[in-house]
Amino acid sequence: MTVRWYRLKRTYERPHGGFLAIGPRYPGVLSDDGVVVLFTHPGDAQWTEVVLSSISRRRPKSRTGGGGGTS
Repeated sequence: MTVRWYRLKRTYERPHGGFLAIGPRYPGVLSDDGVVVLFTHPGDAQWTEVVLSSISRRRPKSRTGGGGGTS
């Protein structure tokens, strides 16, 4: 399991009591079959949220030597 940074797409519908929001990047783990991403709340490891991988996108790798891009 490798933790990677993901950002949710605008099609994500936050469940009642969910902690994820559209915009910020969150650390998550992609399932072995690539269907879902498991996110764990940074302040409480017992609080998790599972999202279909089709509505989350992995942060692109940063380029070296370039000017600062926008997030």
